[in-house]
Amino acid sequence: MAKQNISYEDILTELESIVNAVEKGELEIDQLAQQLKRAQTLLSLGKSQLQKVKNDVQKILDHEQK
Repeated sequence: MAKQNISYEDILTELESIVNAVEKGELEIDQLAQQLKRAQTLLSLGKSQLQKVKNDVQKILDHEQK
């Protein structure tokens, strides 16, 4: 998966948009498949970003305890 430059807030906004469209039945079957793939990519990116932040915070906390 190619690295994408997108903020966590933008990820959440786009995911909310996809969920809303699915819930309202606004997507045709081809669009649905495409949007679900995009949602999967966004979830992966968001998870990676959260893990990086978690690791950074842990490093700071570990450093403070020394």
